[in-house]
Amino acid sequence: MFQEPTIVMDLERLLRQRLHLVVDLPERPAGFRGYCQWVDPIPEKDGPKGSPRKVRFLSSVEWSWSPMNSRWDGYFLNPRGKYWLLWFRYLDDDAWNPKWRWEFYAWGLRKGVSEKAAAIYLLADAWSSEVRYYDLDHFHLINDTGLLSLPELCAVARLVWPDVAFDGDGEALAMSDGE
Repeated sequence: MFQEPTIVMDLERLLRQRLHLVVDLPERPAGFRGYCQWVDPIPEKDGPKGSPRKVRFLSSVEWSWSPMNSRWDGYFLNPRGKYWLLWFRYLDDDAWNPKWRWEFYAWGLRKGVSEKAAAIYLLADAWSSEVRYYDLDHFHLINDTGLLSLPELCAVARLVWPDVAFDGDGEALAMSDGE
């Protein structure tokens, strides 16, 4: 059954993000690397031709920089041939009738890589590419969880943004100056 990600509109449905376990992530599989499609595209002959068919919901996160500038991504993992593909689903509200759209986001080789490890390290590597090339900051809110739990998403965020200090709500407070 397909799990449509949710956009939280009321406090009752908001995930409790104040206290959570600090978890260790599984070890990165030897030689595994995820590639952000926008930076390191998959070979054209291997790329998807349309939207994914067999997906597993991972989580959804949100950035809210201002009332008119935000980003909401629902992440999905898709096994396809010799690759793990990471997709995100977003609400395209630029049109008169907003529609849910798929965006191919990241990819990595599948051989010897579990579903959980692929989910964690594809997301971490794709976000890291966006940090490096597009100056992406830490997400502001975790809206929903699936294969990845809230503590696992926080652990992935610590890999990507190690110098960000957080308050009890998961809000970024400040960048560390390395001291």
